[in-house]
Amino acid sequence: MSFDYIGFITGILGVLVTVLIGWNIYALIDFRQEKQRLVQYFDEQKSNIHLLGSDLRSTFMNQLSNNSLLEKNVADIYSQMMGLNKSLPLSFYYLFHTIGAIRTASQAENYAACNLWLKEIRQVLVYPEQVSIPVTSKKQLLYDLMQIKSTEQIVGLNEVIELIMHIKEIPDPIS
Repeated sequence: MSFDYIGFITGILGVLVTVLIGWNIYALIDFRQEKQRLVQYFDEQKSNIHLLGSDLRSTFMNQLSNNSLLEKNVADIYSQMMGLNKSLPLSFYYLFHTIGAIRTASQAENYAACNLWLKEIRQVLVYPEQVSIPVTSKKQLLYDLMQIKSTEQIVGLNEVIELIMHIKEIPDPIS
């Protein structure tokens, strides 16, 4: 009995071809899954970029709005000083902007500035009964004071609230 080398080689080549074709099919299926994962990943990244872009746009628009409000308040102060605007006293503008600065500094966790400005208000408002502001303006000041964050690290906030509460109220101006 002789050994058939041709049959043996044909069998080995058949097994090899079967393994290679199977490997290609597996690689093709695995590539499709990897492609789907990559497409999903890129879609998520695009979504995140769009969200970031809209957040940046809204932040920019808010900054523009805040800048316009600041410009208007500065204009109101100048009109008050020129005698053109008698609706709100300068004391309101001083308190409004100082409290706004304190609120912003507390959000930025700059408690040293908050404490310094609260001390300044306490030194300026020694006799709050001598200051008169419209009712809604006083309510606005108190509301703004209540919006200040991390009040446990800010010294003198309650005293300033008490001082504002003792400010004399005048009727709101008619627009």
